Amino acid sequence: MRTKLVLAGLGVATVGATLGGIAMAADPTSDTVAPYAQAAATVNANGSTSQKTATIASVSHPETGSYCIVLTDLVRAYKSIPMATLGNGAPRGSDVRVSRNDPTCPDNSIRVTTGTDGAAANRPFYFMVP
Repeated sequence: MRTKLVLAGLGVATVGATLGGIAMAADPTSDTVAPYAQAAATVNANGSTSQKTATIASVSHPETGSYCIVLTDLVRAYKSIPMATLGNGAPRGSDVRVSRNDPTCPDNSIRVTTGTDGAAANRPFYFMVP
């Protein structure tokens, strides 16, 4: 009986590993995997990204505390409900805001602003369009 359970367990593990490999290979152009998000990124305070999905065309940092996240044609900014949360390096009292198709950013983009006590300041954040 023990032998059958071990073999059955190995079969389940093999199927799970195989299916997981297929899911990972489905989008080879992606820097990171976010299976339940249309777009996602980890944005550093200087505007660079340490992770992003293939549906993010670019991230720019035009001024202090302001970031423009341009989405590919696969995601429509005006129909999205974007979310951002501060990263680990942001000090207490910091805040983050998001807006769709802000005129200060390119078309099909999300503007993220960060700061502390109402004053613009560069802060790291996580971004997602579910």
